[in-house]
Amino acid sequence: MKVLAAITPGLKVLLERFGKPEIVNRPDFFRLDETGAVIVSNHVSWVDSLWIAYSVYPRQLRYMSKQELFRSTLSRLVLLYGGSIPVDRAHPSPGSIKAAVDILRHGGLILIFPSGTRIDKDIAFKRGAAMVAVHAGVPLVPAFFQGPKHVQAGHLLRRPVIRVTFGSPIPTVALPIGKQTTIELTRRLEAEVGKLRSAMESSRVAA
Repeated sequence: MKVLAAITPGLKVLLERFGKPEIVNRPDFFRLDETGAVIVSNHVSWVDSLWIAYSVYPRQLRYMSKQELFRSTLSRLVLLYGGSIPVDRAHPSPGSIKAAVDILRHGGLILIFPSGTRIDKDIAFKRGAAMVAVHAGVPLVPAFFQGPKHVQAGHLLRRPVIRVTFGSPIPTVALPIGKQTTIELTRRLEAEVGKLRSAMESSRVAA
């Protein structure tokens, strides 16, 4: 992904002009290029993926993106060069799963939104993130994004706080591959992301 590597430093500088980023509890192993992981986060808008990519810099972040976003030629090129892997949310193909697993086994970081859509409220997670992580034998890392849903010109003058909080990594090495394992991991992910949400809301009320 030479294009992704080339644009990432410039994107980092640009984002810092539009917000005040706070990265909380970033796992130490994110500094190791040879360590793969699946990051699982809430999804409120297209900008959260950019800020989560910022939070793991200088590592490059890849994405599992719904295939509907690849319909137009322009969006397909942007997404592919930006590191996205198309996936059918209802019926993930073996090819998309294999592509993600190969990236993870070679030390890549992949972001998956398990809700499958942009939403502010809680929604049942899909099992795709757990399935990919188990097949690759890499940890699942819960995360929570808090910040504006859109990038606006006014943010250049009054930079809003952008916070990405990570939870404790959930190991998957040596876990049996199967539906029951992914169900249990997904339930745990839901609980961990929910804890991050609750902690964020509590700190907001206290402030």
